[in-house]
Order: sequence, then structure tokens, then C-alpha cells
Amino acid sequence: MTSPTEKKNNKTLAQVQLSPIGSNVADNILSTVAFWYLAFASVAAGLTMISLRNPVHAAISLVIVIFHVAGLFVILGSGFLAVAQIAIYAGAIVVLFLFTLMMLDMRHLPNSRVTHRQMWLGIPVAILLAIEAVVIAIGTPAIDDSIKGFYPPSTVSELGGSTEALAKMLFTNYTLPFLMASIMLTAATIGAIVLARRIEASEATTDNQSASTTEPPSTPLERSAQ
Repeated sequence: MTSPTEKKNNKTLAQVQLSPIGSNVADNILSTVAFWYLAFASVAAGLTMISLRNPVHAAISLVIVIFHVAGLFVILGSGFLAVAQIAIYAGAIVVLFLFTLMMLDMRHLPNSRVTHRQMWLGIPVAILLAIEAVVIAIGTPAIDDSIKGFYPPSTVSELGGSTEALAKMLFTNYTLPFLMASIMLTAATIGAIVLARRIEASEATTDNQSASTTEPPSTPLERSAQ
């Protein structure tokens, strides 16, 4: 026979033991629902982006894709990649796209529908590539390990979070690829600046030559000489 005090203690112990399990189940359900929503919305927004004719609307669809992909990074426990996704892609690259579209003023382009012959070949090729990617992702033996990451969760917590773990991996094991990527980006930036300056110089020379050949004489002496 158990006393009322022991029954109360056992009931309290059972509540303490079951409450984390219930919360974990609820968290798992919410995470699963959020993951499928973000994944479906990302794919739908991506398909919308490549199917829209208006470039501004396509850029807005790209912003939607970027924010949903950032949400996927948050669910996977990588807050740094989520912030970088929003800050770099949505905050810099999409803004650059919009500035370029405004400078080109594409509103005056002819609104004609052009259907390329390669489209009918590209659609089945795209479907085959998508099926191949899914088969490879499902059939890869190490897919679970690659999703979990290089460090276990305990090591990530000891390092102070995913940001510090990523920084440690980036600047220890992957220092050479990081430096090579930095050098390539710097070279691409310098090359773009040099090419832009050459184009401006050639256009200025052409304008000066055309102006000198078409400029009429300005004085009576020049008119009489001609």
C-alpha cells in the first residue's frame, strides 16, 4: 500500500518525466510543418520567378525565395547562414538587380511573346535532372551524416553555437579554399573595373571623332577656307 504522499510524489515525477517528451513531440511536429511549408514555398516562388515576364516581379519572387531559404537555415540550426542569406542576397544582390532594372528602363521593351524551339527540349531535360538529383540525394549513404554536419550538437554547444563552429571550420580546415575564393572575387572585381574603364574610354574617343568630323565651321575665315 502506498500512502497519499507517495502517490502525489509519483504523480509529480510522472508529470516531470512526460512533459519534456510532449514538448519535444510538439516541437518536432511544428518543425516538420514549417520545413515542408518553407520548402514548398521556396520551390513555388522559384518557379514563379523564372516564369514571370516582368523583371521587377521576378526580382520580388527572388526575394521571397531568399527569405524562405533563410527560414530553412534557421530550422536546421544555422542562424549565421540565415542572416548571411538575408543580408547578402536580399540586402545587396537583389537591390543591385533592381537598380540595374531601373537604369535600363525595360518598360519600353516590345511586349512580344517569343517561344524558343529549345524550350521543348529543355523541359524534359530539366525534369530528368530533377529526378536525378532526388535519386542521388535519397540514395547517398552518407546523406544523414552530411545533414547532421561535421560536429555533433554537444561540440557545437561547447564552441558557443553554429557561428563559432562554422568559423573554426572555415579558418582551420578550409583556409586555402577560403583564400582562393577571396582572390578570385578580388580579381573579378578588378577585371570588371578595368573593362568598364576601357569601354568608357573607347566610347569617349568615338564621340570626339564623330564630333570633330561633323562640327560646322564657326568663323567666317573657316567658312571661306572651305
